[in-house]
Amino acid sequence: MTTTQEQHLRLFGVNKKADFPQEREEEKEGSAAWQAENGELAGSKSVAVPILSQTDTCGETQRLLLRHPEAACAVVCDDRGRPVGLVMSDAFFIQMNAEFDPEHLYELPISRLMGLHPLTVDAGMPIARVLELAAARSSRTRRDAVIVTKDGALSGAWILETV
Repeated sequence: MTTTQEQHLRLFGVNKKADFPQEREEEKEGSAAWQAENGELAGSKSVAVPILSQTDTCGETQRLLLRHPEAACAVVCDDRGRPVGLVMSDAFFIQMNAEFDPEHLYELPISRLMGLHPLTVDAGMPIARVLELAAARSSRTRRDAVIVTKDGALSGAWILETV
């Protein structure tokens, strides 16, 4: 038996975090579990994302996402900067490439392909509550970004894989 296997042995159903060293490491400062327990706020972990207008087309969205390949999403905002929709880049490119002749999609407004009801939270909301809300979403949208607002205007987004 190797030392790695020995560390993971447990007695007949005993399942304590002390039995698993890697789980204890996950609770170090900066992890999502640590943040949830220590009352950090959603705004502290949001990142800047590309912004789209409601009048932008799918072709303009594609050009924007290609200019920002690191962006996992783009947020569609109204004239006052309030988020009204979410475009996840992976899902967007799958939809654009699923068509045999995608040229007709380029002129469609992005409102036809964006997520109309993304999870939107205030920057002052505790991270623990945001994680609860994110986990309660349907399986279809569970991996989508969480939009963070401050006074109703877009502040950033949470990409759950990076939190």
